[in-house]
Amino acid sequence: MSLDPNHNQELSAVALRELQDAFGAASAELARRMAMNATDALAIEYIALSATALSPGELGERLAITRSSTTEVIDRLVAAGHVERIRDERDRRRFRLIPTARATDRVRTEIAPLITALNDASAGFSGPERLAISIYLDRVTRAYREFASAAQQSDF
Repeated sequence: MSLDPNHNQELSAVALRELQDAFGAASAELARRMAMNATDALAIEYIALSATALSPGELGERLAITRSSTTEVIDRLVAAGHVERIRDERDRRRFRLIPTARATDRVRTEIAPLITALNDASAGFSGPERLAISIYLDRVTRAYREFASAAQQSDF
């Protein structure tokens, strides 16, 4: 990719497209390392690295798959010993997905080199540069989420 600072709008779109491709390649590699299909590997990554326990619905939204497909993914992860279904304390009809310690350790071990490389990538930036990058990434994240939210609300 050519990084021409005179084409900011095009640069942003091109750079983000390449970042998406890199995300896809990294997800495929995680799946290969964990001997899982891509959807299951992405699911266990979401579950194991989430700050809070996900519900099946939240997982399905992140994976952009149907409820029945989400149930199949969860069933496979439970059967493989990667995830436990725990009743939600506030609403006993609902479940939360809790990664097993083995699954969390495995995901973290497999992605540790990537996390280190990502942290190293920002090492040479000054405080103001890091702030600008952070603001930009927050805006990009918001734009992607708003796009996804609008698509879910439309009547296609």
